[in-house]
Amino acid sequence: MAMSTAPESPISRKVVRLGVLIVLVIAVYSVGWYFAAEFLKNRILTFFGGGNPAGVTASCEDATMGGYPFRFRLNCSRLAFDDHFQGVAASFGPVRAAAQIYNPGHVVWEMDAPAEIRSALGFNTALDWTNMQSSFRIGLSGLSRSSLMLEGLNATVTSTVSSLALQVTAPSAQSHVRQNDGNLDYATIIRDLGVSIGGEKIALPPISASLDATLADKGGLLDPRVAQDQRLYGTKGEIRRMVVDLGEGRVLTLSGPFQVGDDGMISGRIKLQVEQVRAWRDAVKTAYPDQSDMIDNVANVLRALAFGRDNSEAEITIENGVAMLGFIPLGQIPPL
Repeated sequence: MAMSTAPESPISRKVVRLGVLIVLVIAVYSVGWYFAAEFLKNRILTFFGGGNPAGVTASCEDATMGGYPFRFRLNCSRLAFDDHFQGVAASFGPVRAAAQIYNPGHVVWEMDAPAEIRSALGFNTALDWTNMQSSFRIGLSGLSRSSLMLEGLNATVTSTVSSLALQVTAPSAQSHVRQNDGNLDYATIIRDLGVSIGGEKIALPPISASLDATLADKGGLLDPRVAQDQRLYGTKGEIRRMVVDLGEGRVLTLSGPFQVGDDGMISGRIKLQVEQVRAWRDAVKTAYPDQSDMIDNVANVLRALAFGRDNSEAEITIENGVAMLGFIPLGQIPPL
């Protein structure tokens, strides 16, 4: 049987060329992805090994890279770090982090419980949770912003000096931090917080709270190149809005400037707004019956300032850690 000697059509040649081009592109892309993944993995492990401006050493055990073809994904079976400068060491469970190949500066990650944090300041913290998810954006000047969400939080802070333990539980909490023109903006919200001291639960209803604050000139805390030069002492900032809610209309709001002295003592002028003064008085007296006289005095001053109404505004002055509501001392804030 005679074989066909008809010339190959132009369309067939174009299809073949297109197929070859696609294969070449896939091959080049795959090789590029592999080398980029190995480069990122080595950079991360070098950073963890102490090759970073902050001098933090860390370990990402059983590190693996994946996510081909459209993302980079790093998995660690266990994460630990040691910051000798700040005197903090911590260990965590498995970590999974990923970034899209077209936007590698935006990283999303999640971490499994439990965690343990040890501090040279004299306390250890044990953390547990049911779900932790986070994301951050990183650029040439370190982190530009970061967000964290926790569910089923259970934290125990134990003093290494007195062995006194503070336990905190919350079904949900989240926090956000960002650099903003050299300043550090921080916001957090926590719902239905429960607190126990020494195993004894504080007799307050579940607390929901939020905070929106700025630390002036502290954006460098998110930049590893200069983070070790940042100091808490001498910090100035502003509480834009802090809300504490006990439910049933019992809402307390704080706002105003503050500063931390070179000795760690706090000073500031904080505007206080209280809704349902008498309900707050009753709830706090139930939790701290031995402070009943002071609590009554504070409630009476607040109602007097509001001409007998149950919603009041006042100013708390803090001088070197001593907090005052008018002429009534509220207590001593220990140095940071």
